[in-house]
Amino acid sequence: MKDAMQYSFPIRKSASTTLSCPHCGQPLTAERSCREAHMHCTACGHYFPMEKFIQIADAALENFLDGLYIDRI
Repeated sequence: MKDAMQYSFPIRKSASTTLSCPHCGQPLTAERSCREAHMHCTACGHYFPMEKFIQIADAALENFLDGLYIDRI
């Protein structure tokens, strides 16, 4: 039996993506907190809702989303 603190999937708090920031054009980072996931531009500091990028997700965002509980989006 696995210990309660072990998981069968990687739990990542962030992932760099190739998706561009709508504000400045720099690459976005997918991030999660305890309650939600969002996109963040470390260049200009803007935050964006995750659902805005679901339809254009790159491989990095897809892999990041695989490790999230669906109610964070």
